[in-house]
Amino acid sequence: MEAKHSSNIGKIHFASIQGATAFAGSFPHIFGEDEAKTAKIPCLIPCAIDQDPYFRLTRDCAAGLKYAKPSLIHMRFLDALQGPGSKMSASDDTSAIFLSDSPKQIKAKITKYAFSGGKETLEEHREHGGNTDVDVSYQYLQFFMEDDEELKRIKDEYNSGKMLTGELKAICIEYLQKYVAVFQERRAKVTDEVVAQFMAVRPLDWTGNPKVPRADLVVPLGMTGAEGGSAGAGDGKMTKNQLKKLLKEQQIAAKKAEKEAAKAKASQGDNAAATA
Repeated sequence: MEAKHSSNIGKIHFASIQGATAFAGSFPHIFGEDEAKTAKIPCLIPCAIDQDPYFRLTRDCAAGLKYAKPSLIHMRFLDALQGPGSKMSASDDTSAIFLSDSPKQIKAKITKYAFSGGKETLEEHREHGGNTDVDVSYQYLQFFMEDDEELKRIKDEYNSGKMLTGELKAICIEYLQKYVAVFQERRAKVTDEVVAQFMAVRPLDWTGNPKVPRADLVVPLGMTGAEGGSAGAGDGKMTKNQLKKLLKEQQIAAKKAEKEAAKAKASQGDNAAATA
């Protein structure tokens, strides 16, 4: 008989398997065998909330091992077409939009199967409004629509009853059709050679993280008071649009730094070859 408060050893072992992949030293064929170097290489882990405990434990272990602590980005899965809490399944064609679907199939799936947050009758919907918190079409738009102001307008109009479910679904269909079409266009250009190159085992030379300040801790020069934060707040905080702009500038600067580092390295290699 199994004793109380005991667990299969496999549960404990699985945590070590998850954690080991967060350290560059687990991949000597990619990052090399010099532990002094690999210990400094940080890992970024996108994961769902159910795997959070494994990597919190890994972060604790990293400190004791004197390895770089991994960082986490918590991801949220899209709900299935059947609504909040449901899961997509490759075996159920009506549960998801597939990247192989045609524009006609996408339209049919959203129209017929996408769970609606609208009321049962037109009169009820106009009077009480819909519920974007459970409406699948709106939930999908939160992922595929980048215009926050337009997204807010849609939410306000749907929740107030001004916008109907059919109108919301039509917007969602348009965005999904465009997204899938662009993906299919790119996929059609992929050859066996491209796949082989992408999957090839090859070393990577880590040159360190670019020294770029965090956008949420920086206020650009000359931006203070209401300009640097909420209107009239004067607390130095930045608006969402200002953060986006700063992050984009930082990304450009980081890419520029990487290119310059690559050029410098190539130049050193040429000089070494010439000397030899």
